[in-house]
Amino acid sequence: MRHVVALSVVGTDRLQASGYFRAKLAQEQLIAGGGVPYTIVRATQFFEFLSTIADGYTRGDAVYLPAIALQPVAAADVSVLLAEIATAAPTADIIEVAGPERAPLAEFTASWLGTRDDPRRISVTAERDYFGAPADDRTLVPGENPRIAPTRFDEWLAAQSQESAA
Repeated sequence: MRHVVALSVVGTDRLQASGYFRAKLAQEQLIAGGGVPYTIVRATQFFEFLSTIADGYTRGDAVYLPAIALQPVAAADVSVLLAEIATAAPTADIIEVAGPERAPLAEFTASWLGTRDDPRRISVTAERDYFGAPADDRTLVPGENPRIAPTRFDEWLAAQSQESAA
């Protein structure tokens, strides 16, 4: 059986002030209306993207982050889920996947920077946006009944540190 499996982003429908997220939603809509059985997987931000997020909010020697919640996930966990979904029956729906922990974006970023001895300091701003699109504590976290991936952030950080040391 043919089955389209598409990877998208949790919050796509809530970040429509962003051209990227408008394009992701258009992609989802085209897949849903395309006549081929499908499953769309919306994942939260990957742990691996914290570097890009930090860099995107860096000015000088500080990372100026919005006060919003994040529930990031390990990319490897999403890969396992995608393989599982690709071999299962299509759902004709959206499945959300997230990591097991929800916390402020600044906490995840500070931990990530700390394990890399990155000297940038974290500053939480009053701005409520995600790369220019209005955001709040619900924007980048899953709704009800997401799949919760097993890898905890601290476990992932420790594995990354071991890989870097090797």
